[in-house]
Amino acid sequence: MSRILGLLLLGFLACAASAVFADRAEAETGLASWYGPGFAGNPTASGEPYNPYAFTAAHKTLPLGTQLEVSYNGRSVLVTVNDRGPYVPGRELDLSQAAAEYLGLTQAGVDYVTYNYAGDGSYAGGGAGGYSAPQASYGGVQQGGVYVVQPGDTLYGIAQELGTTVETLAASNGISDPNLIMPGQELRY
Repeated sequence: MSRILGLLLLGFLACAASAVFADRAEAETGLASWYGPGFAGNPTASGEPYNPYAFTAAHKTLPLGTQLEVSYNGRSVLVTVNDRGPYVPGRELDLSQAAAEYLGLTQAGVDYVTYNYAGDGSYAGGGAGGYSAPQASYGGVQQGGVYVVQPGDTLYGIAQELGTTVETLAASNGISDPNLIMPGQELRY
């Protein structure tokens, strides 16, 4: 009798686990668009101001803070759901300008992307410093993202935080004088 009860309990747990994780098991393909600087500063559903240079996304139902790996044309980027939308029928994701630019989606404007559940971020909004892309990849190889220069930042300090050199940051961003960076300037790393 206890063996049958054990098997029933095991079966119940397996069914419950599959129901809980069913939406996270496979990649989904959906129509995505992007929104940009015209919305900068507007409050998102998470409460933080919209930052077009952050790697974020809007989704109608996923919990805020959910992390998604979004892929398009062989590129992938990790985004955090921080807003609701899109409000156009048939679309599943609204990507931030930075995420769309990184993926190469800005010219198309709207196209099909593949996205996977990548984790539950405990969403606190904002982010540390000017980081907008904690992780991005191209062909499975770790790449950088975008850092938005904050007041008081120096190229030397940013390079140290990112684990790179001033020379590398300057060369990859066309900076001739490392002492001349401006708050709001976008640095790719």
